[in-house]
Amino acid sequence: MKSLVMVLFKIGLVLFLTLGVVVVLVQAAGLVIGSPGLVSGAVSALGMAMTVSAGVTGLLGFVMSYLFHWKTGED
Repeated sequence: MKSLVMVLFKIGLVLFLTLGVVVVLVQAAGLVIGSPGLVSGAVSALGMAMTVSAGVTGLLGFVMSYLFHWKTGED
């Protein structure tokens, strides 16, 4: 169970960070070329997937704290 949750957490982490970088890069390109549709379209196209994957990954991190018996204040 621990290894499955860890794998899912890592996949989710890579997914939402990659989606976040893509959104920022597309928005930056939209700013450079002066395309407001590209700036707002990036969030419209990828925002929901990015937000859901970040939320699920956060919940998996919360579950991991119980599975791995992490204590408050530990490094």
